Amino acid sequence: MSVNSDVTVLKEARVSFCGSAAVLLDAEGPLALATQERIWRLSDKVRQWEGVVDTQPGMNSLLVVVDSRTADLEALAARLRETWPGVPSGRTAGRLIEVGVIYGGEGGQDLPEVAAFHKCAPADIAKLHSGPEYTIFAPGVSPGFGYLFGMDKRLFTPRRKVPVMRALGGGVSIAGIQSNLGKPYVEGTAKEVPTGWYMIGRAPDVPQPFDLDRTPPNLVSLGDRIRFRVDRVEA
Repeated sequence: MSVNSDVTVLKEARVSFCGSAAVLLDAEGPLALATQERIWRLSDKVRQWEGVVDTQPGMNSLLVVVDSRTADLEALAARLRETWPGVPSGRTAGRLIEVGVIYGGEGGQDLPEVAAFHKCAPADIAKLHSGPEYTIFAPGVSPGFGYLFGMDKRLFTPRRKVPVMRALGGGVSIAGIQSNLGKPYVEGTAKEVPTGWYMIGRAPDVPQPFDLDRTPPNLVSLGDRIRFRVDRVEA
């Protein structure tokens, strides 16, 4: 196992217990698309096992929730360890959604700070951020499009040590090697939340990622892709 200030990288997969109703598989190696594709495939497989209530893919990990009244956690953990090495990778052909972004200005107030950290102009940050296609890696901790992987490594920005309050609603943010896209602002919801991420822009016309009136209700799935378009850069 190797460790730096932000990330723990395992040399081999690890399975641990989460109380009496779940087990967690942490994959070996750094964050990588090929590993995450294996996580998604393992999730689909494990969800069919007897006694499994739900599976939740995370970043380089999979949480398996079971019926604690009937499940044998020791047996489940052993089965996960045995199954994981044989799970294949392979590109998931997800759909592509383009999202227009206004970088900087109101809702993107951290752009100047990020630009100063990287010793470049705000427009350079917008260009680097909008260059690649991002893959939806895992569900996020707040409503939106989840954790997005694929950001240019030149934009690596350590997460804040002290969280700040930032507005919800179509926010485009970065931290570490990841980006994030929030859902549209909904009237009556909390306007600000604490975060260690940097808000570098906003997407005024971001689509709603989940709507019960739609069939299917989820607009995107794990493996789908997001491409950001620079609509403009504000001071």
